[in-house]
Amino acid sequence: MAAEGPGPTASHRPLLAPEPVSPAQVVAGVLGIVLVIAGLIGLAVDSSFHTGSGVQGKELLGLEVNGWHNLVHIASGLLLLVGVGRRSRARAVCRLFAVAYIVVTIAGIATGSHVFGLFPVNTADDVLHAVLALVALWAAKLSKEPRDAVAVSRVVLDEPDAGSRVVGPGSGHVGGPRATQPRIDRRLPQKTHP
Repeated sequence: MAAEGPGPTASHRPLLAPEPVSPAQVVAGVLGIVLVIAGLIGLAVDSSFHTGSGVQGKELLGLEVNGWHNLVHIASGLLLLVGVGRRSRARAVCRLFAVAYIVVTIAGIATGSHVFGLFPVNTADDVLHAVLALVALWAAKLSKEPRDAVAVSRVVLDEPDAGSRVVGPGSGHVGGPRATQPRIDRRLPQKTHP
């Protein structure tokens, strides 16, 4: 026996309202792809895994790279790509990436020629690492989750005869009239008084 009309036993289930793409998701996607590609190209240029305080590498577009440096680029790029799917995950991954690159920047500036004896750096590397860290922090800050429970918990029900309805806290779903809207309004709801 199939249920008629909206409800928990209806033939179709509520769909979550799509989240808009956040700056952290965009930054994680773009930087992730760029870093993975740069790491792979860097491995073709220099795949040596020498370590120590006198570690040397080859230049790639003015940046000093070696095998370890390229693996760090690939790993950090993959880390960023993991965060692309969801706003909160992208924000967390951008923060983690920024902290790691700030540490790398400080270590590179402190020694002047290498980071922890693993990979070589030059001034251009230090500047690039600092800029990437700041961009990731900026994107994470701009992607702050809205604290409004109404905006976070909205769902859209597709009803063939009535169009789409927005239901959830604040919409009058429980015991009150339903607000019919042709599609979900992604902006935070504004309270109106009758």
